[in-house]
Amino acid sequence: MQIIQWILSHKKIVFIYIPLVIIISFALYAGYIYIKWQSDRVSALEKLSKYKELIDKTEEMKKGYPYSRNEIDVNAKAVNIPTRIYDRNGEIIGEFFEEKREIVPFDYIPEWIVKGVIASEDRDFYNHRGISWTGIMRAFTKNIVSLSIMQGGSTITQQLAKVLFTDMERSIKRKIYEAYCAMEIEKLYDKQDILSMYLNLIYFGNGSYGVESTAKMFFGKSVRELDIVECAMIVATISNPGIYSPLSNINNSLSKTKRILKSLAEAGYLKEEKIDPLFNAFLKKWGVVFDESNRVKQTNIGSFIYSSYRINIAPFFNERVRRELVLRFGEDAVKKGGLSVWTTLDAKNQIIANNSIKHGIAPQREYFLKKAAQGKNSEKYVKIANDIEGALISINPYTGEILAYVGGYEFNATNQNDNVYQSFRQPGSSIKPLVYAAAMESKKITPSTVFEDKKITFKGDYTPQNYDNKYYGHVIARQALIKSLNTVAVMILDRIGYDKVFSYVQKGLLLSDGEFDKRFSKTLSFALGSYEISPIESVTLHSLLVNGGNFIIPYGIKFVKDYNGNVVWDNETDIHSKIALYREKTGAIINPVAGRVTISMLEGIHEPDASVNWLLRKYGINFPCAGKTGTTSNYSDAWFVGYTSELVTAVWVGNKSGLISLGEGRSASGVAAPIWAEYISYVFRDSPPPTFQTPAENITSETICLDSGEVAGKNGECPKTAIQYYYSGTEPGKFCHIHIKN
Repeated sequence: MQIIQWILSHKKIVFIYIPLVIIISFALYAGYIYIKWQSDRVSALEKLSKYKELIDKTEEMKKGYPYSRNEIDVNAKAVNIPTRIYDRNGEIIGEFFEEKREIVPFDYIPEWIVKGVIASEDRDFYNHRGISWTGIMRAFTKNIVSLSIMQGGSTITQQLAKVLFTDMERSIKRKIYEAYCAMEIEKLYDKQDILSMYLNLIYFGNGSYGVESTAKMFFGKSVRELDIVECAMIVATISNPGIYSPLSNINNSLSKTKRILKSLAEAGYLKEEKIDPLFNAFLKKWGVVFDESNRVKQTNIGSFIYSSYRINIAPFFNERVRRELVLRFGEDAVKKGGLSVWTTLDAKNQIIANNSIKHGIAPQREYFLKKAAQGKNSEKYVKIANDIEGALISINPYTGEILAYVGGYEFNATNQNDNVYQSFRQPGSSIKPLVYAAAMESKKITPSTVFEDKKITFKGDYTPQNYDNKYYGHVIARQALIKSLNTVAVMILDRIGYDKVFSYVQKGLLLSDGEFDKRFSKTLSFALGSYEISPIESVTLHSLLVNGGNFIIPYGIKFVKDYNGNVVWDNETDIHSKIALYREKTGAIINPVAGRVTISMLEGIHEPDASVNWLLRKYGINFPCAGKTGTTSNYSDAWFVGYTSELVTAVWVGNKSGLISLGEGRSASGVAAPIWAEYISYVFRDSPPPTFQTPAENITSETICLDSGEVAGKNGECPKTAIQYYYSGTEPGKFCHIHIKN
């Protein structure tokens, strides 16, 4: 009562002076903000102009008009555009970005998104000039009636200004600043331009900006393919993505989506009786299932590759690509420049390779975890288990194109070592095909040459032992390679010398004399893989056997385009030029006949007593293929290098800490080869590869007895035979003398 009496006795103070002071203070404060706006105006409008230019260029590109830019200019963009990595068929396999964003022209945006935004955010949009006083009063009234913040008074133009030019703080200062910005925007741009910029710019949560990226994130399709309710769900997310995004809270999202549909009806864009049928059809379409308490328990919304913050099906490969891009274009261009990187990778092969590595390494880890569970040395075995790693690299042997690339068991914050390039390990017996190829090319032996597998000591008191510590007596070279007899491999290297096989390695890996001498020495243990190489080097060297001995450079990047579609780096052309120059200089590194003869020997993996034949039967691999295992001392490293006419694939499994055994008896045929077999069986499941290419001249074939190496008997006397290639004139000249029918 006293307060009322005081007010009545001081009416001038209450109703004139205080309001006048507030108005004058507000005017002065608004004037101060205006001065601040004027000082920022040029830079702010320049940013807006660049953003509008980006939209315009998108319009031109989508409509087919040319636009030329010779260099990547990250600073010319008002917003960040992600770099996207594509496989050879145009599938997205990775992204690098700070903001996930795709710019689309206005005519891509459905009318229902535009109408939904106007109905729910700014019904006076087409009538005001940046500020809607009726909208402010409407929001004020609704909020008073509901006693909560149900609606804001900002126009779409103010919201565009807020996102572009302010720090998003909630304050009177920001609102005044927004108002000046909004009025300036309205002077410079028409309503369609404002809507286009707004809908391509705003944040929808989960790292996604703009309606195009969001449509793909929620529904797995372009924004222009959305129906009414899908559009409404995108509009529903705008006010608060953390609360209303279907990826954050599907129940809130559905409730707000229905509210947007009602706003469309209130604004006269949609008939009220259509809301429920449309909404129910949407629920059915997207598999939305509710539980007993009417909460969503299942939905297909957001179940797409775009829904994850970062597409990355080839993390080790993509990280290598990223590093190459950063070296060439800089970090900002990679994260913000909107590059499109076209690679050689095949997404289908890559997914198969990812799974094969997982399936192959998991049992090896489990082996040690079971040991840990027994209680003794448990910490030691857990560490060994966690440190077991692997790699798979698969390339086209003729071009060097990388088709699958797995650098480890898992790419994460603590494990980013790329075993394809960075791990150098002894290849074991997987190096032997190069030694045998050198022997074939020297013509000092043939596949039918007979050796006596026995204990033998060479110069330097070197006595090699076979894997199983057994000796097999008389054996032909072909079977010695298939059985991976160490003594015979050393005999062959001792007989032919080092020059030719060392030439293969040095030329094939493009090593300088100094590099080669630092890594390799003339010791007979070279024949058993005692010098370290990486999986990428292994696959490069073995490709020489398949492709006719021609030098290749494995590569993953084909070309890079900037955001405007211009090629800014044609890496594939550069690589092809380097290859052509080197081939012209050196010619064939391995004689193509020697390569084909060696592959013919390695096709013995199809024979019943071959160590990996069980895998070919298990996976139904009945197409032409060849390969070689490699197991190092103490079972520390397991390798398999497999060939088809279209792919050469190297697999390595070992411990990342170094020379730690994978376990007694855990050889390559049971550890690395299964990874290759699973991979290759799925890659060629629907379309088997053709047979290996055979040189047109200086080569012949013969069906031989695998015991004697001589021509198989006419009447089928020989129990084990195979078709084997030879240099013309070196094939066996007589029938098998061992298996003769009486």
